[in-house]
Parts: sequence; structure tokens; C-alpha cells
Amino acid sequence: MLSNTRKTFVLRKLVLAVCMIFALVAPALAATDNQDGIRINDIIVINKNGQLLVFGSLLGVFTPKLLEAIHSGVTTKFIFDVSLLRSRKLIYDLEVTSRQLHHQVKYSALKKTYTFHLKEGEKEIERKVTKSQGEMTDWMRELNGATIVSGKTLSPNSRYYVKIRARLNHVDFVFPFNYLLAFWGKQSDWSYSQTFSSEGM
Repeated sequence: MLSNTRKTFVLRKLVLAVCMIFALVAPALAATDNQDGIRINDIIVINKNGQLLVFGSLLGVFTPKLLEAIHSGVTTKFIFDVSLLRSRKLIYDLEVTSRQLHHQVKYSALKKTYTFHLKEGEKEIERKVTKSQGEMTDWMRELNGATIVSGKTLSPNSRYYVKIRARLNHVDFVFPFNYLLAFWGKQSDWSYSQTFSSEGM
């Protein structure tokens, strides 16, 4: 049997080992939290020809490392989860509809162009090409009039709101940019619009 002194020594070593492991793992765990200021701003909903269109901006996402990866040939995707909810008193709010929009970009070093795709699932909604990095980043981070629902399907006596979250993902990686894997696990918190009627804001 171990003496009390020996037990104390072993216990101290165990505690020290646990602390060292935590010190190594904690930064990796923190990387999964939204500590980089990735967020959705300026959510508005307007009515155009009877359709409710959603606008919003993803901020804090284009770091030098991300741009470096894009220019190396990494196909990069942002996934926007968009939900429309009906506000209800005393009971849970009701989700009316939701969409998942994929903003994807691929850089061609040969042509020095960025090819942008807007998709919903496998369905391509829009494809654009530019040589401007600024234009590319705007396309990637902006929700620019995405249709969420027909206003005619909503109750004129109810109040609604939109919530949006963005997730960062990748399609392919090329060595040595596999170190960015942790970055692609990031996502924004949910952001919420002000409430509005069936006619929009």
C-alpha cells in the first residue's frame, strides 16, 4: 500500500497533469466559440411585389489567413441559416419557414478571377465572376434580397421576425492550409431582426 506521503505526491502529479492538459486543450476549445466577432448585422425585411426579401451583412469574417487560403485555391463556403418566425405571446414563437443559402467562392490564379456561386442545396441560384477582391467579399458576406416568403401567406394581424446565423465551411483544402480546419468550425451567434407585419418593415 502507498504511504500517505506517496499518495500526496501521486495526487499532486495527477493534478499537475490535468492542469497541463487543460492548458493545451483550452485554446482549441475557445476556437470553437464565437470570439472573433463573427456576427450578422443590419437585418432588414422589405416587401417587393408581394415577396418579403431579407437583407443582412456578415462581419468579422475575412481575416488575412482566410484570404490567403482563398488565393491558394481553397474553395470556400459560407452557409446562411435564415428562419422566419411568428411572434406569439405566452407560448413559444412559431417557425413559419426557413432557408439555407450557400455562398461559395473559388479563385483562379491563372485568370486572377473569383467565381461566386449562390446556392440553395444543390440548386444554383446565381453565378458571378469578378477580378475585384472587394466585390468578391461583398458577394460572400451579404444577404442581398433573399426571398423568404410571400407576404400573402402571412396573417396581417400577426408580428414576425427573422433570425439569421452564418457558418463557415470549406469544400476542399490544399496543403499546407489544413491548419485552417479549426477556423472552418466557426459560426456566428443567431442575430434577430426587429418585428414586422406581413408587409415587411
